[in-house]
Amino acid sequence: MAPRRLHLPLLRLPLLPLLLLASASLIVGCGGHTTERDTVEVAGYGEIKTTPDRFRVRAVSSRSGDDIPGMKQEVDSEIRAALSLAEALGLPERQVRATGITIQPEWQWQPERKLIGHRVARDIELAVDGIEAYADLLEGLTQLGFTELHQASAELADPQAHEREVLQKAVANARDKAETLAQAAGRELGEAVIIREQSGHQGPQPMLAMARESADTSSAYSAGEITLTRQVQVRFELK
Repeated sequence: MAPRRLHLPLLRLPLLPLLLLASASLIVGCGGHTTERDTVEVAGYGEIKTTPDRFRVRAVSSRSGDDIPGMKQEVDSEIRAALSLAEALGLPERQVRATGITIQPEWQWQPERKLIGHRVARDIELAVDGIEAYADLLEGLTQLGFTELHQASAELADPQAHEREVLQKAVANARDKAETLAQAAGRELGEAVIIREQSGHQGPQPMLAMARESADTSSAYSAGEITLTRQVQVRFELK
């Protein structure tokens, strides 16, 4: 009689644990750990001071009384004159904005509440480039009869150019700080691996200083100064 063969069941192992086991063996064979880069992270601050070159003015034409149609006609006439002035000064249409007319009642409160008339008004907002053009605009509006003039803002006509400059200063400031720290620790500074701009660090709104020397056309205006600031967070590699 031929000897009987024993048939043992084939042991099947899942593929994923085998792959994980092989990977673990490979890591152990290579030293068993990986290394991370040494870094230093610092905040950089940039600041520039510059002179505003675009100025916005809001002029209000208004009349008070009982003749609403007549007052409306006078107000519209003044606004049309302001639009003609803007055209004469060469202002682009995008830098001129005239609002619609408003009519509001005016009351007398003492000794009793009493309607005494109406106020009819229109606003026009104009933006000019350059302090000389700003002075010419104010003089022209005054000669047209506008008595209510407001400075809307003093700003930069091309803010992006200054934005690049102040950001470059902020990054340079961060690198200078990081180099100081690296040298103090006996290390060399490598490349920047992460750069983040910090939000909420806008410069203060510019203020326009005006000095009226006399009642004639010789007037002096000072544009003042704008301070722009930015802050960045930069991580550098250490060698």
